[in-house]
Amino acid sequence: MRWWCSNDGSNWSWTWKPYIGAWAIVAAVAVWLWRSGAFRSEVPARRKVSLALGLVLILGGTDWPLSTLGAGYVVSAQMVRQVLIVMIACPLVLYGAPESLGRWLEATPRRRAVLRIATQPLLALVVSVSLLFAVSAPILVDPLVTSQLGSFALDLAWISAGFLIWMPVQPPSPMVPRLRGPVAIVYLIGVSVAPLPVAFFMTWSPTPIYSVYELAPRVWDTFDAQSDQELAAAIFQVAGGLVIWAQIAVRFVRMAGRGGGSAEGPKFRGTLVGATPATDG
Repeated sequence: MRWWCSNDGSNWSWTWKPYIGAWAIVAAVAVWLWRSGAFRSEVPARRKVSLALGLVLILGGTDWPLSTLGAGYVVSAQMVRQVLIVMIACPLVLYGAPESLGRWLEATPRRRAVLRIATQPLLALVVSVSLLFAVSAPILVDPLVTSQLGSFALDLAWISAGFLIWMPVQPPSPMVPRLRGPVAIVYLIGVSVAPLPVAFFMTWSPTPIYSVYELAPRVWDTFDAQSDQELAAAIFQVAGGLVIWAQIAVRFVRMAGRGGGSAEGPKFRGTLVGATPATDG
């Protein structure tokens, strides 16, 4: 049993190999959320389900087999992990987070000042997309995934980018989003478009760009490194984009149902894919 996923050069095995670090971190967060009242009876069921599902997806993305495949065998599994956590789990967790978290973030002038900077939409988008670019760059991926600490650093970077992306449009209750209505939709369109250069580069590269995946033992003999890379680009571009556009569609339908709202837009508390957004009233 290991602490975190990494590429150790061994042949692939379907034998279950849980990672202590992933289980410990998710368990610690779950205990904290329970004590914070996130699962109390008066909390709406949709928020409790959202939070529980988000934690399950984070665990699924950081534990065997997906994390093992992504860290040392196929880059397409790494992209599945990013879509699951960055595009789905992070907004689910923010939507279901206890109100005590939102109040804590705004409890002091210093925290409010930090929050204003961190949720500034353009800055949040630039920093988060830059992080996603960095953790997809071969110059970082190849050396870092060979160690548990390096792989953990990569995972922490793109999970942090995921929360940062969503904070301007879906902060924890009772915080009010920086962006609402049409402006929030424009921001999410930017989120869907910004990472595309990574997918294009992976798609059109004539050779595998990651040596760690090119030289890794094959999980399936007929699935070579070039095919793996092209599939990874499709997952990142298509699946990730569909998740974002599902969010956009939900917000647009809600906004249209309210007659378009004012120039400020409807005061969304946040949405999750397939769920009804809560409002400020």
